[in-house]
Amino acid sequence: MPTQKYKALIFDLGNVIIDISPKNTCDYWAEICGIDPRELYVAFPFDETYAKFERGEISPDIFRAHVMKCLKIDLTKRNFDEGWEQILIQLRRNIPEMLQDLSKSYRIVALSNTNEIHVPMWLEMCKPILPYFEKIFPSNEIGYRKPEHNAYRFVLDYLQLSPEEIVFLDDNHENILAAEKVGMKVVQVESYYQMMKKLKKIGIM
Repeated sequence: MPTQKYKALIFDLGNVIIDISPKNTCDYWAEICGIDPRELYVAFPFDETYAKFERGEISPDIFRAHVMKCLKIDLTKRNFDEGWEQILIQLRRNIPEMLQDLSKSYRIVALSNTNEIHVPMWLEMCKPILPYFEKIFPSNEIGYRKPEHNAYRFVLDYLQLSPEEIVFLDDNHENILAAEKVGMKVVQVESYYQMMKKLKKIGIM
């Protein structure tokens, strides 16, 4: 019997496992503040402070204050977090069945750029699928975020597998390129059905 080529799959969460929309957050905050949400779309700070928050280097309070200053809005902690939660929409359709099937033959882990406010929110949303993951690596807990090399190395060190034995799935092209550079087989996810087609093509499904 031939040796199985791939032994583990590393999944991103946002727009791979969970449907997300940052636009929803701006819409929510704009409604509360009585302003045009388009003002928030263009001003949202995807900057180094945002990256530090995803690495767990700054507190939620510092992040909240920074975002509100950049967007020139004033929100209560509750309104900020309720709006921040709107990014997370729902588990993608058919994902539980897919993960259940994959977990019978492969080690399944996740590597996600996320933050302290979001972690409990998506953990609750992901309850039905958590049993299929051997481990989840949130960026704010491991101290590295994709596409930083150390984020991938952290997961590789845990799996104790060679990159060539791993399939990495993500919707972000920059993250895909970094994983490919490390040596992993990569699948850039555009939709559930496209992802399934790619997995079948490389012999996973």
